Amino acid sequence: MEGGLLRDIFTHKKVTQDHWNELMIRPFYPREELAFSRFGDPNAIVRDTYDPHCAKGEISNGCVPVEVVSVDRLVDYTRGPAETAKIATALLSDSKTGDHVIAQQAWPCIWEELVEHRKGPKTIYDRPGKDYGYVDTEYNFSVEMLTEMLNELNRLIIKYSGIDWNTKPTANSLVALLMEHTNHLKVEINEVKSGRRKLQDKNFLGPRTREARRRLRATNTTISETFGDIPIANESENQTQPIIDIHHRLSDVGQREFMKKRREARKARERRRAKIDAWREEKKKKDQEEDKEEGAKKTRRKKKTK
Repeated sequence: MEGGLLRDIFTHKKVTQDHWNELMIRPFYPREELAFSRFGDPNAIVRDTYDPHCAKGEISNGCVPVEVVSVDRLVDYTRGPAETAKIATALLSDSKTGDHVIAQQAWPCIWEELVEHRKGPKTIYDRPGKDYGYVDTEYNFSVEMLTEMLNELNRLIIKYSGIDWNTKPTANSLVALLMEHTNHLKVEINEVKSGRRKLQDKNFLGPRTREARRRLRATNTTISETFGDIPIANESENQTQPIIDIHHRLSDVGQREFMKKRREARKARERRRAKIDAWREEKKKKDQEEDKEEGAKKTRRKKKTK
C-alpha cells in the first residue's frame, strides 16, 4: 500500500535496507533477537527506504495495488462471482493482459468451474473433510493470540481509514475486509471464553497462556474450560530448560532448511535466467543472420535489375 516502503515487522517503524535484509534472512529467529533496538538507536530518524524493485521502477505503474481481492469472498457462493469480476476487470484494464482476457459473459462460468466444480489446481479445500468457508476448525487460537490479531487489525483499520487513505478505493476495500475479519475474531474470542471452543496443547496458545497451562500442570490441576478440559500430568520445573533447548534446536533446523530452500530457489532462478539469456542471444544471432541474408538477397536483386 505504501509503494514498497520498508518497515519493521514488529514496531512498524521505518527501517534501513540493511536492517530489512537482516529480517528477511532470519525468519525463524526469536522476536527478541529481531527487536528493533538491536539494529540501532530506536529513537533515530530513518529516512524513507523502498524495496529496490520499487525504487528502480521495475514494477509497472509503481508498487501500489490496482485492486484488493478477498480469497474468502472469492470462494463464497454468494460473493464469489463479483470477486472474480474484480480480478478480470483489473486484468482487462492492463495494457499487457487486456487483449488476453476472456469475454465478460464467460466470467461467471469460469468461477463456477473453478470453485463450484473444483476443476482448478488443488488447494487446502480439497483435503478430505474440508470445505469452502471462513471458519477453520482444525486449529484453535487462545484469547491471547486472538487479541493480538484483533489489535493488529484495529491498527490497520485506523491507519487506512485516515485522511491520507480514505479517498483511495483500494484502501476503502481493504478496510471493509479487515472489519469483516474483526467481527469473525470477536465471535471466536467469545467462543473460547464460553468454552465452546476447547483449547489443546497443539493449538496456537501464545506464551502467557502456555505458561498458565504449565503452572496448572505443576499442581496436578485439570485445566478449566478456558484452556480446554484435558487432565494434564505433573511437570517439574527442571523440565523447562530441555524444552527451551529443543525449541532452539528446532529453530536452528528451520533456519537451515529455509536457507537451503532459498539457495535452491536462487540457483533455479539463475538457471532459468541463463536459459532465457541463451535463448535471447541465439535469437539475436538468428535475426542478424536473417537480416544479413535478406540484405544479400536485396543486393542480388538490384544487380539483376541493372
